[in-house]
Amino acid sequence: MRFPTILAAACLLLASCKKEGCTDASAYNFNPEAELEDGTCQYSGCTDQLAVNYNETATVDDGSCDYLGCTDSEAVNYDETATIDDGSCVLLEDLQPTFDGYTYGVVQIGDQVWFSENLRTTVYANGSQIPAGLIGGEYGGEWSTTYGATAVYGEDDFWEGDGSECEEYSPDIDACDEAQSLAAYGRLYNYYAVVDDRGLCPTGWHVPTDGEWMVLEMELGMSESEANSTGLRGTDEGTQLKSTYGWNFAGNGTDDVGFSALPGGYRYDHNGYFYGAGSKGRWWSSSSYSNYLGIYGWSRTIYSYDSAINRFHDDLQVGFSVRCLWDGE
Repeated sequence: MRFPTILAAACLLLASCKKEGCTDASAYNFNPEAELEDGTCQYSGCTDQLAVNYNETATVDDGSCDYLGCTDSEAVNYDETATIDDGSCVLLEDLQPTFDGYTYGVVQIGDQVWFSENLRTTVYANGSQIPAGLIGGEYGGEWSTTYGATAVYGEDDFWEGDGSECEEYSPDIDACDEAQSLAAYGRLYNYYAVVDDRGLCPTGWHVPTDGEWMVLEMELGMSESEANSTGLRGTDEGTQLKSTYGWNFAGNGTDDVGFSALPGGYRYDHNGYFYGAGSKGRWWSSSSYSNYLGIYGWSRTIYSYDSAINRFHDDLQVGFSVRCLWDGE
């Protein structure tokens, strides 16, 4: 009956008789009964490479990952995923830029920060002067330029004509009076000024792209498919953006988000006339559109008689209003 004893003794000499498992006491799955390491050890820690405390040896995430960012929920760049404040927080009251001697109001809408009024600068961000005072005329006159240009709705001496060169539908001001329209509507710019490399908006801001306009519209409730279509889209998004005053034909808005859109009209490219003040507001995006006829700029138009927002592409020499958008840095 000594045979089992001999087998037991032999087994002790063979590694295969030892219990396998994780023998590292620092491992997540350490097995104190294991005698032979089998390579199955797992280690808990932060497994996200984007985290500041990423652990390359960790195989099981323990929820300890930390992320840098703004942790102040009152800041415009608040990051709900951040666990460690990196000092980057920016409050809305800190984002009121002064540009060309004028301080602009701003408003946060969703994750974006917009000017709450139209741009009125006469210089680019680098200080270069934007051509102004261009006279209209047959085929556009001086206004029909392929360089950046700006104008004030109804500005003096833009045309020697019969008085039909400036439409005025505002219920509150004389929009064909240069001083009044500048105070209410800011300035108008052609598309060449919008995309000039010298920068139409102040440093840290930019003219929004067509896609960034869509982000705003979808924040107000427009569907993605509607936002990507052309013509009048959505339901009441235009009304939400309109100011509560200044629109004719009972077309005032609710100004739900503080965008305070006013009907500043536009300057036509073919004759330099001013149209639509009081009844429509038109704004450039910085995005272009091209077809077999040429290159155009994407824009937005809001009408006094409609609650939706029009998206279309327009001639580059038309003068529209501009809003600036924070870079977010």
